[in-house]
Amino acid sequence: MSGRKSISCVRGIEAGILPFPLSDTIPPAMLPSTLALLQCPACGAGALASSEGLLRCGRGHAFPVVDGIPRLVDPPDLVYRFEDASTYDALMDFVARLLRADEAAARRRAIASLGLGPGARVLEIGCGPGNNFSYLFEALGETGELFAGDVSPTMIEAARTRPVADPDRRHLFLLNGMRLPFVDRAFDAVLQIGTLNRFPDIRAALAEMVRVTRPGGRIVVSDEGVAPWLEGTEYGALLRKFGGFFDGTAPLDALPPEAQDVCVRWDFGQAFYAIEFRVGEPPAADLDVPLPGRSVTVREVLEKGSSAS
Repeated sequence: MSGRKSISCVRGIEAGILPFPLSDTIPPAMLPSTLALLQCPACGAGALASSEGLLRCGRGHAFPVVDGIPRLVDPPDLVYRFEDASTYDALMDFVARLLRADEAAARRRAIASLGLGPGARVLEIGCGPGNNFSYLFEALGETGELFAGDVSPTMIEAARTRPVADPDRRHLFLLNGMRLPFVDRAFDAVLQIGTLNRFPDIRAALAEMVRVTRPGGRIVVSDEGVAPWLEGTEYGALLRKFGGFFDGTAPLDALPPEAQDVCVRWDFGQAFYAIEFRVGEPPAADLDVPLPGRSVTVREVLEKGSSAS
């Protein structure tokens, strides 16, 4: 697709769907097939359309597109500028050496848990400078698509320059993980590594991930947090001295009711938790089961008790 314009792309520009002039390369995040997956992060309205270089929803919310990357952050002043993308790789290298851990192997293990296959569509939230991109493309094969976003413009710019197997299958966005700009059930899997602890409402962030994941799809989240059995050890005490960097805990109590086949483990020097689960229906009890040795059901007993009270 690189360097070429499909008929659908041309028609999209003529119809005013794409907020940039016709050129030799259509930014992957602005292809009609990609736009169909977007919704307004402010109000949830779909069918974002272009107007004067902006993406607008039907209720008037507008978002700029900069260098082909939609800035779909709501609220717009949430943009995070405190991390230096230029030093991120050096920081991760330091942490890996400190923990005597293999960063590449840990990333591959997390991505393998997503169960990606040919043609899969995966979303990475908090992608940073794109350190997972090469491993994700290994798992996606020749036909899968990667959607990735971060709330930091410097991180997204670094991610944009990160070499990947096929740039046309990488779609980048500036976004807020608490208000994802995607329609329901848009993705086969969602990945988030190294940012979950920072969310003000982890429960709401996980619920958003579930919303944009198809039934049966998998979600993997991982962040700093020393394994509980290492509390009180010399190793655990050492990591606690790093200004709270490793102070996170696996937020199992924040998982949504749709989480099934939940697995939690500690990786990367046992200083990062990893939670993986499959998206399904919330559990429900069968109240019409008869009580053992009685001719009444659980429902009848509960209803009788409720009416008596």
